[in-house]
Amino acid sequence: MTKEIMEIVFRSFCAYIILLILGRIIGRKLISRITLFDFIVGVLLGSTAVRIALGSKESPFLATISVIVITILVVITDYINIKSINFRKLVNGKPIMLVSNGKLLDYNLKKARVTINELLAQLREKGIFNINDVDIAFIETDGELTVLPKADRQPVTTGDLNISTNYVGLMIDIIIDGKIMYNNLKYTNHDEQWVRKQLKTYNITDAEDVFYAGLNSTGVLYVSKKTKQ
Repeated sequence: MTKEIMEIVFRSFCAYIILLILGRIIGRKLISRITLFDFIVGVLLGSTAVRIALGSKESPFLATISVIVITILVVITDYINIKSINFRKLVNGKPIMLVSNGKLLDYNLKKARVTINELLAQLREKGIFNINDVDIAFIETDGELTVLPKADRQPVTTGDLNISTNYVGLMIDIIIDGKIMYNNLKYTNHDEQWVRKQLKTYNITDAEDVFYAGLNSTGVLYVSKKTKQ
């Protein structure tokens, strides 16, 4: 029985890793709004993973062991996902820009495996019927579409009133979970010394104490401290 349990543990571990890899390859649509095809693929992957985990063993006891092992792996994965930004990027990927200043980025659509019809449908659900009204659109790591309308099309009716508005733009990540994003910082034409000087205005002496910091288009740094447990 001990040998069988060890085999189930090993099989369950392999099945979990295989599903993580396949999920990363297939993309993020399976965790968002799925089509009939995506549903069939998801069911097939799930049933195949069960067969990999259990093999020919169909004992309720061994099935329970498999469920426990996979649950433990999920908890461990979630913990690493919270602690490591590199692991998050590896498993979840990064948001992908699909529209920029009203222009479709076809190469990113292919990368995200999103068809133009799916993109248009999600834009319509957000009340946008003209791609030219979109300033920026991202597909997030969870498969949802995030849209920033152009300034004169934002829901304050400024477009109808012909009131000119300032460009808002996106917030640039500067610090995530205590780690300075040097590539993003370089893009803002600032350096680490500037960041530390800004943090001092929030009575923060170490970037490790920052949970998140982002720079908006007006040059103001938003800072959120880590909460002490």
